[in-house]
Amino acid sequence: MKNNLAQKISSWLWRTAPQSILHPAALILAFCAFALAPLTAPGYFIDAHDARHSVYFLQMFDATLRDGAWYPRWAADMTFGYGYPLWLILAPLPFFVGEAFHLVGFDFVSAVKLVDGLAVFCSALTMYLFASRVLGRNAGFVAAIAYVYIPYHLVDLYVRAAQAELTAFVFPPLICWAFYELAMTRQPRYIAAAALSYALLILAHISMAVLFTPIIGLYILFLLAASRPPTADRRPPDASGITQHISHSTQHASRVTFSLPSIIFPLLSILLALGIAAVFLLPVLFEQKYLTSDPLIGGFFNYRKHFLNANQLLSPFWGYGYAGESGGDQFSLQLGLIPTLLALLAVGAIAKTRGALRAHIGLFAAIVGAMVFAMLPISAPLWEPFAAVIGFAQFPWRLLIIAAFALAFLSGAALYAFAEDARELAPALAVALLFVVANYAYTQPQHTDAIFNYQTQMEFETKYGELLGDTIWMTGDRPKDSPLVAQYIAGEKLHKAIALDEGATVETLRYGGQSTELRVTASAPTRVLVYTRYFPGWVATMDERRVEPEPYGEQGLILLRVPAGAHSVRLRFEDTPIRQIGAVISVASLCVVGFVSLLAKFKRFAIIGSEIGR
Repeated sequence: MKNNLAQKISSWLWRTAPQSILHPAALILAFCAFALAPLTAPGYFIDAHDARHSVYFLQMFDATLRDGAWYPRWAADMTFGYGYPLWLILAPLPFFVGEAFHLVGFDFVSAVKLVDGLAVFCSALTMYLFASRVLGRNAGFVAAIAYVYIPYHLVDLYVRAAQAELTAFVFPPLICWAFYELAMTRQPRYIAAAALSYALLILAHISMAVLFTPIIGLYILFLLAASRPPTADRRPPDASGITQHISHSTQHASRVTFSLPSIIFPLLSILLALGIAAVFLLPVLFEQKYLTSDPLIGGFFNYRKHFLNANQLLSPFWGYGYAGESGGDQFSLQLGLIPTLLALLAVGAIAKTRGALRAHIGLFAAIVGAMVFAMLPISAPLWEPFAAVIGFAQFPWRLLIIAAFALAFLSGAALYAFAEDARELAPALAVALLFVVANYAYTQPQHTDAIFNYQTQMEFETKYGELLGDTIWMTGDRPKDSPLVAQYIAGEKLHKAIALDEGATVETLRYGGQSTELRVTASAPTRVLVYTRYFPGWVATMDERRVEPEPYGEQGLILLRVPAGAHSVRLRFEDTPIRQIGAVISVASLCVVGFVSLLAKFKRFAIIGSEIGR
């Protein structure tokens, strides 16, 4: 009787337990090590495009968090110390992860490096998770390594040092895996997985989320068209690594079946994702109007100036310069010769595949073609109807992330050009090694010794005109200096406010990432000018009584009207009603996701009991 029960438990675990990724993860990490090793070297690649931005942003994020913000939005040291609501429009996920590393003892540069390395490794794991589910384990391994070593991924890591975009690489495979599982199994637990993965993309890089959302919609429609009644047979992968339910779906490939869950579940996932990200999305939608967007989407950043020449997509050129206009870029924007050739092999191997596998190869080949077309000038008229939204993407070549995702998937699928079922590990290792060897030269950053602190940040701002931002209350030209700059550079305590009228003195008692405390002594009513930009959310109190801050002057700084006498004045950046509503929606959505996951878990336990009791 005991043996019979043990056999039932063992049988159930074999059929239902997910495949361990411990061994694949170790192998993937070993191959990723060649790309990530430069992160362990001393120094930092400060000449990479956004490298210093990442460190200084994290420095300001930390200051605001330590000043009591549960969700930092204000970057106090931007714009020569006037400040800017940076995290109103900049997705926060990479900074929360970086701050976690900093809080356990790493300096800001090391924390940024750790986030970069973690993003690359996690992108390989999520690519493996998705591709192995569709293509099999060996092909999934190839896709994971291809994803890491595709040139644009390495460009983001060591040339652009675009941490938010680098983090965004993690989520396209994870999103597709979640929706694939949801379509194949119709199990509610994957509603939570899909919602969380899509929400995390939004919270990592809003522009990438906008660009990838149509791909999500396309993939959901693709899965709906190829959907089938779910099967309880969840046997582990066969020798080729291709799961049994894929071969089952092949039998139903010609039958299009729609059910209420197959439609409702993906929609619910998307709604929950938007809800989880509401803490970020609602302020973007309702408060971005207070920021001047021309510097973000106009002039050099006008997307119409940044379509690629076709030769750039296959050029082996590798540089460390900056973006140019009309194809005059000084760094590589190539697809990569090896992934392109492997993608062609995968398309050529369609005849050897069938059903879901064949359909996926066709879909991802079409995605590559669409992304290439969209990056070329010929596609410009198709961008115009969406210019108000797409314009914030700034560079059409950001679509290389989506192209890299599709090419990596096809690189794994190319194994079927060598063997019908991709059973052998040797070809997979050979192709993965080919990616490492061919692209190893692209993993060399330009290391430089550098010091990062508030003084060097201010020197960077004044020298390069970087880390600046404008609001609608700024009526003059963008500043090139401020009364605070000399204090920053000298390492002095900042004098954050002055009296505009005679007979009054202002002393700065304390300042932090999102607050300032003053002592004002005046013989007559006076005006106090605070060297901080006015923006909704600034709350001022005088002797514990609320006073209204006002915008003042060409730079739109904060003005406070103070009566005669000695007063304690406190200024703090707090959540507006729309930010509070966003936070409530996010918490509520996370609770729903948690409830769905818990419900699915209890249901799973019930199935265990029924299986054992047979």
